[in-house]
Amino acid sequence: MKKIIPIILIALSSCSSSVSLITANDEYGYHITSKNLKEFSNPAKTTLKQIKSKEVSAEFDYMKKYLVTGRDHLIPNGIFTYAIVKGSDTIYASSNLTYWFYKERVILYQSPIINVETINDLQ
Repeated sequence: MKKIIPIILIALSSCSSSVSLITANDEYGYHITSKNLKEFSNPAKTTLKQIKSKEVSAEFDYMKKYLVTGRDHLIPNGIFTYAIVKGSDTIYASSNLTYWFYKERVILYQSPIINVETINDLQ
């Protein structure tokens, strides 16, 4: 029994630091907006990358908490290039990763961890 508990804790902690980054393929001028966010689940129009990073996971949690206090519909018809998924939560981001959208709330935020300079290096 004592051996099972550490294994369960390791499994839970490894899952909690896993984040998925979905990037919209901007072909032929097609854009994903708040009206068609379900297109992020279309593999023909997006690219999926798994990220196992405690820093990215913690940044996701920070942004989610910050987004709860964000403004309603700051850019309701904005174009979203990225979706970051952790568990059952998804945060959407603009192409320059400064506008973040979560459950009808939008914030203007420059992340020190998830930004234009680091997005391709995230693994």
